[in-house]
Amino acid sequence: MSLYTNSTGKDTVRNAFYLLSNNIGAIYLASPFFSEDTLITELLDKGIFARLIVRLGPSTSPIAIRRVINRENIQIRYFTSPLFHSKLYIFGDTVALVGSANLTQSGIQSNREICVAIASEDERFERLQSLYQSYWNQAEVLNSERLEQFEKLCNKLKVARESDLEQAVLKEFGEVAPTEGIQVGRKKPSKEKVFLESYRRTYQDVETIYKSFGQRQQPEETVPVRIEIDQFFSFVREQYATGESYKYAPFRHGPERQEYVKSLLVDWFGQRWNYLDYNIVVNIPRIISRLGSVSSIEAASMDEILDALDVCHSFHDRFRFYLGGVETMRQAFADDNNLDRVKKVLIYLLHGSDNFITRMGNCIFDEDYSLYHVGRSVIQELLGWVNKENIPICNGRTVKALRYLGFNVVVFN
Repeated sequence: MSLYTNSTGKDTVRNAFYLLSNNIGAIYLASPFFSEDTLITELLDKGIFARLIVRLGPSTSPIAIRRVINRENIQIRYFTSPLFHSKLYIFGDTVALVGSANLTQSGIQSNREICVAIASEDERFERLQSLYQSYWNQAEVLNSERLEQFEKLCNKLKVARESDLEQAVLKEFGEVAPTEGIQVGRKKPSKEKVFLESYRRTYQDVETIYKSFGQRQQPEETVPVRIEIDQFFSFVREQYATGESYKYAPFRHGPERQEYVKSLLVDWFGQRWNYLDYNIVVNIPRIISRLGSVSSIEAASMDEILDALDVCHSFHDRFRFYLGGVETMRQAFADDNNLDRVKKVLIYLLHGSDNFITRMGNCIFDEDYSLYHVGRSVIQELLGWVNKENIPICNGRTVKALRYLGFNVVVFN
């Protein structure tokens, strides 16, 4: 058991990271305070995959996060509650570093910290792995949109008291705390919030594997990666997860699941997907031109809106429930929905100021934002098509593909 206290060059926490990160494929980091990005950058440059959990608060630097958040081999999640106070660093399957040091310059270099290395042979190592996984499951995904919100709060309150920023973060993001129980006085997360956050976490795992391949079917400027991944899900659903077979696929975890996803990606990149090559490249400008801005929605006719909605599989595929097919479905939509209300809902869903989970949840569950002939799948898929926040497409087809790949996701039609 090694001890690191920052008292000499050899026993600095920084040096521990250098020593312990040799010959590992992944590192798992939990640090309430995060402002030292150079150490993480060095690990990422070595090809190490990283998961990072931080607390959005006074001692976390949005600038430091911004320097690493777009790297393909890192995933970041966050808490907002001061209850998240653990400093835990797990180096692959070899050793865990536990102690008092945050991922700050002083924490890894100059403060008199105490960190203990616990080898994988120690019975407590597996418990620490489980603890980290518990934190990861409870934390929320930090994306560019949320980072920008946090950065704005930091800039606005940079000369204020730390408690003011803490309260502003809690107001903006809600209380995200590492606890399995329900605290007295704490509002229980809505079912839709739990589902959507869970889906996004699952998608993030697939996105990381996909990007690690270093290949694309279409360039990013033609097809955003989230849309290409959605087409990969279509490929999985049509070529592998046919019929009800997804229900009987085994759950997979860790390296086993990664290798299985990779095996299907080899097949995916080994052939051309005609719908992606010939339809998606046309459908993206088609839907963006009509729904990509508030002004374009305001200027659209009902037919133009229906043309845009028809891009969504979950909307188009509803034609089978209408005698007369697509034209009957379009007519029913136009008859049952007021155009002004349709525009109001689409503007809120796609361009509203609330965070995307609130917008999704309201449009799915709140009658004030509901539209006839538009269900959960259409709402979630539509926002996946039109957004600047890298929100993935989510519908019945995608979750069935994920379930087939081995993820424990809630499947809906």
